[in-house]
Amino acid sequence: PPRFGRVSIPGFLCPSLNLINRMIKGSPTWARRLAACLLVLGIFMVAICQAELKTNEGFSLDWSYAGVGAGEGRTAYRPSRRCNIQDYGAAMDGKSNDQDAIQAAIDDCGRSGGGVVKMPSGTVRLEGKVRIGYSNVVLKGAGKDRTTVYIPHSLKYYDLAAGKDDDGKYSKSNAFLEIRGTREPSDSEFLGTVILASPPGSNELYMDDTMGIFPGQWIILMMSDPKYGPLEGSIVGRMYSNPDPNAQCNESCLQGLRGTKNMIRFMSRVESVVDENLITLTRKLPLGVEPNWRPRVYSILDDDRIQDSGIEDLTVEFGWKRAKEHLNEDGHNGVILQETIFCWVKNVAVINADLNILVRRSNFVTVTGVDARITKDRSYRRRTNRQGHIAFAIHDSSDIEVSDFNVEEKWYHDLSTRNSQLSVFRQGRGKDVNMDLHRFAPYMILYEDIDLGKGGRPFTSGGKPASGLPSAGYSTFSNIRTSTGESIALPGCKYGPNLNFFGEFKRRKNLRRCKGWTVSDSINRGALYGN
Repeated sequence: PPRFGRVSIPGFLCPSLNLINRMIKGSPTWARRLAACLLVLGIFMVAICQAELKTNEGFSLDWSYAGVGAGEGRTAYRPSRRCNIQDYGAAMDGKSNDQDAIQAAIDDCGRSGGGVVKMPSGTVRLEGKVRIGYSNVVLKGAGKDRTTVYIPHSLKYYDLAAGKDDDGKYSKSNAFLEIRGTREPSDSEFLGTVILASPPGSNELYMDDTMGIFPGQWIILMMSDPKYGPLEGSIVGRMYSNPDPNAQCNESCLQGLRGTKNMIRFMSRVESVVDENLITLTRKLPLGVEPNWRPRVYSILDDDRIQDSGIEDLTVEFGWKRAKEHLNEDGHNGVILQETIFCWVKNVAVINADLNILVRRSNFVTVTGVDARITKDRSYRRRTNRQGHIAFAIHDSSDIEVSDFNVEEKWYHDLSTRNSQLSVFRQGRGKDVNMDLHRFAPYMILYEDIDLGKGGRPFTSGGKPASGLPSAGYSTFSNIRTSTGESIALPGCKYGPNLNFFGEFKRRKNLRRCKGWTVSDSINRGALYGN
């Protein structure tokens, strides 16, 4: 349909223009003017109810690539080999440490090209970390309620018992179950540098050389924020660009973000190699490209990025311990996926954890059907009733999907994201969930179809003030509700620029000050995820 600024005119009204014109043809001038006024009024009344999704210049918000399907309905390759942990010495009696047997099964499957590491019904005791460091390896239990990985103590406990120094890095650095690749792209993956700018919405990359690039190839575009120079020419300056003069994020607001390395990790297939300096992508660029952002293009190699690996159909349960003060946790950490692509966590429960699930420096990951639970209250301070640090978090990643989740109690950060783009939390529920846009430039994040439960802290967000407003541009909230039926109050204008809200939100008296926001009662737009 034709568009006027932030509203759209329903297509069915357009053909009616000619009909009305024929009906009033030959009528007196005053009648034609009256009919025209009524038509304009009708169009306006319908249009204000059809708020348009706020978008970034030439880029229309598109979350269809989020998750392991990567926008093309791909399914993970699953090798036929089966590696049963009992064949590698796992006792599964709940008393003996089965760590070595699980790791041996993972390594054996991984070295032979992948496979399913089977954990039969029963209880596995784990007294140290296990790591999936191979592609095409799935750690699979017999079911969420049938296979339990029991972990009696914390990461800190086992480090101290092994004589390691307590470095205090237990809040979000490690977990007992990990899918983990190498830290950053290697020189062997490097394909070239982007030498010319492209605007948001473009699918063109102008390269110094296109040798080694071919159609259909997956590439990853890495970009870093320039530490020096004008804010307007930086990544964070573009992300936090705000038409509202009363909610600007200036140099001091963004000081902690300037110079961030590999701030953008955007993946796409190559559509075509036009010539020795130009390629086109199957996806459009959400933020554009500038040469001073050090844009580099890499290929994807199995040795450096873990692909098509997963954890599914099991419960991770920690021995009950009271949680420690925020950021001083001992490391009852369930699952971390780091430096992964096309990986997943599916049909899992995590019990009594400081950190339940964290996805970090990854692309195209799905976390679905995961419950965050406790056996009894473990909050550090009873009045805060926080059961640990993180329920679900997305850090330094792109195109991540977290769905069908249940946050049964309150953590400090329930649905948290920082320095990530085009990622989705959807179709979940909880006791009193907070949507924690954790500053540090979460950009184009979608929260959709979520029952927050009590709804007492919907937009409560953490992060340091010098790391930007809670949200960077174009984050979107659709069909966010409470179990009580109470409408959720909109956040203040300094929550972020160019935000979208669809559904029953309480409007503040000064809503008109939030320039650039789209707010609509309508949620009859169909699911935003996947469209």
